[in-house]
Order: sequence, then structure tokens, then C-alpha cells
Amino acid sequence: MTSPPRPDSSGRSLVSCVTACLAGCAWLPASLLAARTASPQEPPPQSGHEAPAAPAPAPQTRREEPFLRGQLRSHYFVRWTGAQADNDLVETLVLDAGHADRDRVTGHLMGRLAWDIDGTDSTFASLSDAYGERVDALLYDAWIDLHEVSGCSLVRLGRQSIQETPEVAFFDGAHVASEEFGSLGLQFGGYGGVSTHLYESSRTGDLTAGAYAQLRPWSGGRLRVDYMHLEDETLLRSHDDDLLAAGFWQSLGTWLQIDGQYSRLGDRDRDVQGHALCRVPEWGLVVRGSYYLLLEPQGDLVLEADPFFNAMNELHPYDQWSVAVGDDVVKSLYLEGGADVRRVRETADIGFYNRDYDRYHATARWYDVLVTGLRLAGTFDYWDATEQTVSSGGGDVGYEFGATTASLGTFYSLYKFDLFSNSERDHVRTWFARLRHKTSAALVLECDYELEDNDFDQYHRLRLGATWNF
Repeated sequence: MTSPPRPDSSGRSLVSCVTACLAGCAWLPASLLAARTASPQEPPPQSGHEAPAAPAPAPQTRREEPFLRGQLRSHYFVRWTGAQADNDLVETLVLDAGHADRDRVTGHLMGRLAWDIDGTDSTFASLSDAYGERVDALLYDAWIDLHEVSGCSLVRLGRQSIQETPEVAFFDGAHVASEEFGSLGLQFGGYGGVSTHLYESSRTGDLTAGAYAQLRPWSGGRLRVDYMHLEDETLLRSHDDDLLAAGFWQSLGTWLQIDGQYSRLGDRDRDVQGHALCRVPEWGLVVRGSYYLLLEPQGDLVLEADPFFNAMNELHPYDQWSVAVGDDVVKSLYLEGGADVRRVRETADIGFYNRDYDRYHATARWYDVLVTGLRLAGTFDYWDATEQTVSSGGGDVGYEFGATTASLGTFYSLYKFDLFSNSERDHVRTWFARLRHKTSAALVLECDYELEDNDFDQYHRLRLGATWNF
């Protein structure tokens, strides 16, 4: 049974300790590494009048990856509006151990440690504030892979996620996939375990399990069928849903990729979607297109099948088309145009989060304007939405000088969903300024500021960050 939201505590102690220790120690070794990084020395002066013979090129040696490697990202956020403000520090740690090509066991870990520096503010409340603690840790990944298992291409144990399933499978358990058999490349796989719902205090009654089969019957093609069973026991009721999905992926030469998927929820058709991507490098041409059709109202289901129900309520059937065409007109000028069209199937269903709109957009990017490293970009949008028509413009200018990149600009959003306040804002103009500096191969520093200006208020956000790769 699930009580009111509270982050999953499994693995919190481990990731808290590891992340906190590395966060505290990150700046010293990173600084030392940056200080020790110097440009190559000039060759010693030559005597005499003849030019020295060119030395033979040194053999290119591949840098050996260490057994344990990873990344630590540190970010400080401050948000404010009027007299309300909120300060947060977030540390994200990624660790990889071993090498799949030569080690029998490899591992991966990803976790996050967050500290609400000044406590909860109702204006900027988030899920992390739901349980009253100012420090919380979340464990996203913690799995090991067993290699050299006969007949298997994958044996993974621990906390993990699978992206190609009908809904993203996030669970603590096992995932096993067979090798490909025969000329058709037939492959089977299965997975199962306890569902991972990061903001629930109890995992009783939560289950994720499924199986799939895929084959490659012809050149460049792949077919896949999935079955997925999900159970979710909440405070008010228990959910038990089955999903069945089928999909195909096809590459036509080196320039066209298409795919399509269909899914069924229980005894009802759920949705249909398709995508196409065309790249013609010789012309600098890129064409993208997609279509999505929701066939049945989507309401109170297992968390995996409808993670936004508590915030957005029921989603009604709709069609959505998107297309974009981009081309490198000349070496330094890129142009792109496109459209997004959304139609709710029943007029009576139009309302919050169930809207009709047409969006047409055009973008131009001009590189190395007047001087090397200077970039200009501009975007024009035309929105034709329910009972309103809006045209807007946005743009940014950026300059790259050495290891530093700076940019500033603005963009407009007719609808912008605020995940923190669980609200939808209309007519939002966002202004931003960003600065990024690469101090060494291992350390990158970042700073950015955003101002959101809507019909009712203004919201500010300042972010300072450092990324250390080791």
C-alpha cells in the first residue's frame, strides 16, 4: 500500500555517502588537474642554418580507460519572484566499472543528492518537499552486467530501465536477452522485478514484468512484439494493466529511416505513432516527420502508463502531426521550417491540457558572422490555437572564443507547463544568458540565467554548475 509521496529510500544511504564524499572532494583534484594541464612545449632552438629534418610522426596510442570512471555534476539553483525565493544544491553522480569487451562483470551507477538550502517555499514547492526533509537522495541506476553467459547477449541485474518497451520499464530485478538465432536474427527477451516509483514510500503490490521477441527478416529492417504486465498499488486503489505493442523499424539506404508502433491496453486499442527521418549529407538536407494518434481516453492507470494523471487529469483522444525541413543553404547558413498540428477528436473534450493548435515556425542560423566564432539565430512562430492567434519571434547570439562560449537570447511559449508549481502558464516570454568555460579536458564550468515574463508575474532562475569527468 502506498502512503503519501515520499522518495524511495532503497539505496539512499549508499548513494548519499558516495555522492557527498565525491562532491566535497571534486573541486580540489579538478583544480589540480586544470593547473597541471599545459600547452605542448616548444621544441628547443636549432643551431646552424639548415632546417632540421622533420621528425617521424609519433604513433597514435589510444588512451586506456580506467577500470572505474564517471562524472560528477554539481549545480546550484536560485529561483525567485517578488519576495519569495528558493535555493537548492544538486549533485549528480555517474559511475561505470569494468569493460564489457574484456571483463566478465561490469557495473553502472547513477544517483542524485539534493539539498534544499533554505527550506520549503510554497511558491517553488516540488516533489522533493513532499516529505519535509531538506536533504534527499535518489538512486536512478545500480546494475551489473554478466558477460560470457552462454546463449545470452545480455544478463543485467539490479535497478535499471528499458526504453524500447511499450512504456519505459523502471524496476529492481533482472533483464535477460538471448543471442540472435538464424538468418532472420530472431531474438527473445524477458524482464521482471519490483517497480521503481521514486516518490512512493511503499513498494508493496508494485510489479513490472514482460517479454518480447524481435527479428531482422530483411536488410535494414527490424520487427518487434512486446507484452508488458504492470501492477501498482496506491493509497486509494490498486491498478493492474496489460500492454501489448508491435513495431517496425526500417532503414532505406543511408539516407532514410522510418518506424511505426501500435499499442493496446487491456482489451482496447491505445495509440498509433510513426516517425520518419531523411538525411542527405551531400545537399545538407534534413527532413523530419512524425504522427501520433491517441485512440482512447487515458485516465487513472498504473503510474508507468500515465505518469501525469494526477497533474493533468484525463487526456482525451487526439491526432498530432509534426514536420520540419532544414537545409544548409551555404556553408555558414542553415534554414529550417516546420509545422505542428494537434486536433482533439471531440470538440466537447477541448479544455486544459486537451487543446487544438497549429504552430508554424521558421529558423535561421548564421555561423561565423563577420568574425570566426560568432553565431546568430532567429525563430519566427505563428500559433493558431483555440480562440486565439499569436505570432512571435525569438533569437539568440552566441560567441565562442577559445574554451569559452557565451550566448544570450529570448523565445516565446504560448503554453508552458511549470513542473514545480504544477500549473500551466500562458503567453510566456523567456529571456536567457548563458556562459560555459572548459577549464581542462576534465572540468567544465557553467552559468546561466533565465527570466520568465507572463501575463501575471515574472520568475527568475540562476544556475551555477560544474561538471567533472574522471
